[in-house]
Amino acid sequence: MTDNLPKASQVPALKPKLKIKKPLIIVAIIFLLFVGILAGVGWYSYQAVKDVRFATSQLELTTRAVADQAKTQNLAGVKAEMEKLPGKIEALEKELNQLAFFGSLPLAKTYWQDVQHLLKATKSGLAAGQKAVVAVEPYADVLGLSGDQNPALTANAENRIKLILETLDKTLPEIDAIAQDLQTASQELSAIDPQRYPERIGDNKVRSQLITVQQIAQATVLGLTEFKPVIEQIPSIAGAQGERKKYLILFQNDNELRPTGGFLTAYSVIFIEDGKVVPDYSDDIYELDKKFRSKIPIPKELGKYLTTEKYWNLRDMNTSPDFKLSMDQFYTHYQKVGDKDLDGIIAVDTEVLTALLNIVGPVAVPGYGTFTAEITPKCDCPQVVYALSEIITRPTPYLREDRKGILGPFMREVLTKVYDAPSDKNAALFQAGLEALNGRHVQTYFIDQKNQLAVEKINLAGRLNPSSSKADTDFFALINANLGGAKSNLFVTYDVKQEVTQKSEGVIEKTVEIIYKNDRRADNCNLEAGLLCLNATLRDWTRIYVPKGSKLIEASGFLATPTTYEENELTVFDGFFTLEPNAAAKLKLTYQVPYLDQNTYRLQIWKQGGISSFPLVLDVNGDQQQLEIDKDTTLQINF
Repeated sequence: MTDNLPKASQVPALKPKLKIKKPLIIVAIIFLLFVGILAGVGWYSYQAVKDVRFATSQLELTTRAVADQAKTQNLAGVKAEMEKLPGKIEALEKELNQLAFFGSLPLAKTYWQDVQHLLKATKSGLAAGQKAVVAVEPYADVLGLSGDQNPALTANAENRIKLILETLDKTLPEIDAIAQDLQTASQELSAIDPQRYPERIGDNKVRSQLITVQQIAQATVLGLTEFKPVIEQIPSIAGAQGERKKYLILFQNDNELRPTGGFLTAYSVIFIEDGKVVPDYSDDIYELDKKFRSKIPIPKELGKYLTTEKYWNLRDMNTSPDFKLSMDQFYTHYQKVGDKDLDGIIAVDTEVLTALLNIVGPVAVPGYGTFTAEITPKCDCPQVVYALSEIITRPTPYLREDRKGILGPFMREVLTKVYDAPSDKNAALFQAGLEALNGRHVQTYFIDQKNQLAVEKINLAGRLNPSSSKADTDFFALINANLGGAKSNLFVTYDVKQEVTQKSEGVIEKTVEIIYKNDRRADNCNLEAGLLCLNATLRDWTRIYVPKGSKLIEASGFLATPTTYEENELTVFDGFFTLEPNAAAKLKLTYQVPYLDQNTYRLQIWKQGGISSFPLVLDVNGDQQQLEIDKDTTLQINF
């Protein structure tokens, strides 16, 4: 029996099988450990990301609260909400530190660095905001920002302005510090490459929003840097520290539109000392022209349309829409018959007068009556506009001297009401001032070059300059001039449509339609009738300023084919048309523009002074936008 048993040497060996299974078990254990670690890291990261998202949402809510308070001009509310931000940022940074290990991972390292750049930018932006609140707080009442009032600023406007001028220099170091913080924030944001990120994640735009934030940061730094020289020059401009300044005020009648904003109907000489305006005297522009005997031939472009004049009068010297160029010309000749010691010229139009009366209420002028901003059915326009027209332009059967002598007393009474206005009017007055400056209803010209350069930098000098000399930005400025059409601009409106298409590399083609409307019946302008003539046939000298090198292809609606020439480093299409009361007129131009950027279309729109606003429809390769242009505007659309 035993002989049949296998020998030990014949028994199958089990050891080799055990040697095969052991490595597999080790690999399995390592794999499970690896999966476990990944799962643990994933779960940890998931929980950490949840914490980060919550902290981010809390920071976002507080940031929105700051913005909401800023929109309502509540400085105290801005300050209160801003005080919560450091804690929110610290909480977010704490949660982000849980994910710091991503900074060591090859693929995640770059994105982690971007997060750190964003965090540093946020901190620097907050520091700038906090400094700005401290700098603005003493002037909150004057700037129309609600909050704690400075008792020294509540007495009257004259004292408020004087105190600001006396303390303005103290804000300059703060402006430097704010600019430095904003520069740091801008540098941190610029370190992020938007191209690393998708255009969208779900419904949220990512890349374009990041680019927008970077652009806003850069523009803010640039704007603050450019604004500082203005702060430095304000005391000088306003006659601070006993330096009395002398200015010529030009009243532009925007109801008889001219290139800089209106017909130069009258003028006044004023003094400004410690911010207080004291009118000296005023007169009719025609009285000034009676003294002007230089017999300068009228410019060819103007004389072609203003056929009633052989010589160039002072009242017609605002032919360039660029306010400085017009005033260079005007002041050179004004000195022959007027003041030679002016510090500057300030032009205002009827929009300014109406806005002030809207805020301070009716103004009574002894010997002339009461003026208000209420709409009168006599012209469907503000009563002040109609009343001044009655006094100044209505024909009479007798010789009426000093027709425009009303403007001096009127301005004096308006200023008195503004100076005596209660502090709760400050917000409205400050806003009206900003709108008047931005809308080019107030334009400034200074003899002192430091003052002139300061206002030019912040676009308060009416300069007609394209933002870029390169062929990467389109430019459009529509300039109308009423040459003998009564005060019909009071009733004329227009809207603009532009269609832009890419024609070939380096060229775009534009079709521009401008529709003018006058919806009011004509007035009886017969002198013998003795009636107020406001609405008559508009005789309009029309110029369209476009980028240098543009070529007109075709045009319609003009009385003759527009001429083309270059002016102020721009190409001009120059034409003429008429518009009857109760009628409409359409101008249409097609032209080509040198344009290099094949991806993005940028358009700079320059708004003429003297007009409130106009609607614009912009069509770029079929993509339409509708806007209301009430100030200089720059648009950007992808082709």
